[in-house]
Amino acid sequence: MILFFQTVLLSLISYQNINDYVFYLDDSQLIKRNIYSEIIEVIDFDNPDLIDLNKYQLIVKQNGFFFINDESGLVYKMINNSLSRIDKSLDNRLLADSYIFKHNDTIFRYGGYGFWSQRDFMIYFDEDFKEWEFYPSNTKSYSPEGSYKGVYFKSDSEIYFIGGYTVDKLNKLESKKNTELIKFNFDTNLFEYIGELNFHFDSNSLIVKDNMGFSINNGTQIAYINPIKNLVELYEKSPQQLNLFISEIKKNQNKYFNYKYLIEIFRNSDLNNERIIITKSDFYKNKLSEIKLYKKSLFLKPSVTSLLILLSLVLLVIYIIDKIRFNHIILNSKGIIYKRVLNQLSLKEINFMKDILKDNYITTKSVLKITENKNLSYPHNIKIKDQFIKELNVKLKTIFNSNDSPLEVRSSKTDARIKEHYLNDNFKKIITRLSVKI
Repeated sequence: MILFFQTVLLSLISYQNINDYVFYLDDSQLIKRNIYSEIIEVIDFDNPDLIDLNKYQLIVKQNGFFFINDESGLVYKMINNSLSRIDKSLDNRLLADSYIFKHNDTIFRYGGYGFWSQRDFMIYFDEDFKEWEFYPSNTKSYSPEGSYKGVYFKSDSEIYFIGGYTVDKLNKLESKKNTELIKFNFDTNLFEYIGELNFHFDSNSLIVKDNMGFSINNGTQIAYINPIKNLVELYEKSPQQLNLFISEIKKNQNKYFNYKYLIEIFRNSDLNNERIIITKSDFYKNKLSEIKLYKKSLFLKPSVTSLLILLSLVLLVIYIIDKIRFNHIILNSKGIIYKRVLNQLSLKEINFMKDILKDNYITTKSVLKITENKNLSYPHNIKIKDQFIKELNVKLKTIFNSNDSPLEVRSSKTDARIKEHYLNDNFKKIITRLSVKI
């Protein structure tokens, strides 16, 4: 019977919805607070001094409490109220100040500093193999620079990595502010470059996260960061908010639930800490101003691969345009441009070409008007006209490297006595690419 009741009790515990509670550490004790009844349960560690809990982040999963080392892959789990190491990782110190979070009840990490560089990829903890595994991104994904000591904001299947630092590429001993705002989508496994940050902060200044964003300690102001709306709202601190407990050693443990914040502050009377509950609407008063969180980018921030692709596309466009220009034929006021070479023509030849291209033929009478010399006789002008046609034929054959004579003569269909000069069919195929720009 006793065994039966123990089994039922364990079953009830295992089926508790962890979303009904907020969890945090206080004086080496695990505090479990019901968000509806606000009943507090204190869970003591049997071996609280096994590790320095200030160097670990608490992740609560359906199957228990996990403690993730801030600098390496060490993972501890509370088993029967005792901390037990469950990973097979090396204490490599390559993940300092990485982003540690949970998705679909799996523990993930992104970024982190170690040995003069930052990680630019995602890993997850495989409880079966008890090791950290690489989490592959889509091959079409943007390749981020990576960062550390920033703040993440998670909404459903998307997570934003914001602020923090990166290693200076020119001086590996120096850190610089991270200006990339990166989003990762778990449905598509794509990293996306969102824009360049206008407002800098790191994880040490984080006050509390909620369902739309998070608040940052900004001197005498509180900055509310809303990455989805691309907004930073600046509020004047109230006297109570001036006493917010901010520590670089102790990880932020302020919590959000039911549109309320559970906030740790100093008591003015004895300088000890206490936790108070304040509604989100009451926490943000006396709004001063607002700014954009980031500058939107018209294009994705280029990676080496995307730059090569872009360069290839530009070269291809240049080649196509050049090919079109090379094959394009232009008749202008100086002559004919063919294969980018200007072949000069006389004014009379240009007028002749303009007229014949307009109607696909030109009458002998019209040619005489172009070539005639009024001081000479009609028979003489006929000779001049014939010589003009002959010389132009030779020029056109030379320009277009044609074996046939481009200009031929026929009788008019309306009046056989009228002679017309026209372009033969082979030459017409060439000049279909010709445009008149006079």
